[in-house]
Amino acid sequence: MGPVGSGKSYGCAAEIMLRAVKQPPSPKDGIRYSRFVIVRNSYPELRTTTIKTWLELFPENIWGPMRWSPPISHHIKLPSRGDAAGIDCEVIFMALDQPKDVRKLLSLELTGAWVNEARELPLAVVQGLTHRVGRFPTKSNGGCPWRGIWMDTNPMDDDHWWHRLAEKGPVSGRYKWEFFKQPGGVMEVSSSDPDGIPAAGKFWKVSDKAENINNLPPGYYDQQLGGKNLDWIRCYAGGQYVYVQEGRPVWPEFDDSVMSCDDIAVDPTLPLHIGLDFGLTPAAVFGQRLPSGRWNVLREIVTEDMGLERFGLILLNEINVHYPKMDILVWGDPAGSKRDEIFEVTAFDHLKTLGLNARPTASNDFQVRREAGAMPMNRFIDRKAGLQVHKDCQRLRKSLAGGYHFKRVAMSGGQERFRDAPNKNEHSHVGDAFGYLMLGGGEHKVMTRGYGGRYGAAGAKGQYQANTEFSIW
Repeated sequence: MGPVGSGKSYGCAAEIMLRAVKQPPSPKDGIRYSRFVIVRNSYPELRTTTIKTWLELFPENIWGPMRWSPPISHHIKLPSRGDAAGIDCEVIFMALDQPKDVRKLLSLELTGAWVNEARELPLAVVQGLTHRVGRFPTKSNGGCPWRGIWMDTNPMDDDHWWHRLAEKGPVSGRYKWEFFKQPGGVMEVSSSDPDGIPAAGKFWKVSDKAENINNLPPGYYDQQLGGKNLDWIRCYAGGQYVYVQEGRPVWPEFDDSVMSCDDIAVDPTLPLHIGLDFGLTPAAVFGQRLPSGRWNVLREIVTEDMGLERFGLILLNEINVHYPKMDILVWGDPAGSKRDEIFEVTAFDHLKTLGLNARPTASNDFQVRREAGAMPMNRFIDRKAGLQVHKDCQRLRKSLAGGYHFKRVAMSGGQERFRDAPNKNEHSHVGDAFGYLMLGGGEHKVMTRGYGGRYGAAGAKGQYQANTEFSIW
């Protein structure tokens, strides 16, 4: 894993030939036989990036022609010369981006495999490759004393399978998996550094430990910094684990480096608020609103393909284990007040049968939820942001950082347009639960207040919504 321009793909392509020349010669004809597969997530990217890299190292006019009909392959044959054994190396290019695509591997007999841009592929594809390598050549043709898979990738976010296996639960034992991390191309420095380059609100300089610099054009990484956001720089230039935003985030006010920490304590004297999002992918977010106005988000529950009965029991267990004897206030989507068409009960009624007194928030309008979630992010209390999210709430942090976003609309002329409604995906449910937490926990009261009396007509009643879309200047 490393930044752009660090030579990952070239090194992996060269590894194929290195392994091919290390194969033992066949006792039949003295040829070193081998077969490899190169995997990418789609055929367009396979042809425009991976194969281009391969042909720069092994051009067809020297190493023989490619076969461009599926499956695309390059069969390299070099005759024996003197004491040097000949080489017969077949390289197959395949696109596998879904777990179901593993069946395409079932008939392959391979020596090894290279997975290009591994972050774009599910773990099931890598697992499917493990039982296909080491099967070619047969023992009658010299056998396969070495077998293996190597991968390259740009960094990914910290809930990816690569991060889990590299940092948290590595595969150990005799056939352990090894992970290597290249130094970043750039590093963050202070504003006083004379070599610092301003970009995305920070200062950067090219790292002394950056690899492959001699093969890059002058000023390569300096140029990469221009016009990029902070997450892009940290990921592609800095080589750090980070989530890179797609589209426009629902909460652009959120800054994970400022608003996440791992030392948030529960205050037993204050009520615990829980925001809920219903449906078959229910989610819950736990938090406390301090007297100062700061929100501490403590815990999350994110599920998939789960009904309200099981989810309610999981939620109740979390409360009993982690927050016993505390005042609990549960807030949910007002749509949960609709009666079920079969059992004629609402989601809130069902939660009450489990001992959870959940109540609907004042509104489920998306813009109201968005503004309620943004309000504490815009506060600064006691030298800290008004929102503090525990670092264990990884799914919520990813949602707030841009996982929950508005999709970009294709426009001509270089215009940037985004859909009016947010994209419903795996990050939206926990984001909605966060919005209901903020609404029910008091932010709706801050946003709206009664009018009349001292500042209006005597006896007037009603509400108005505060307009937050203005410049303080």
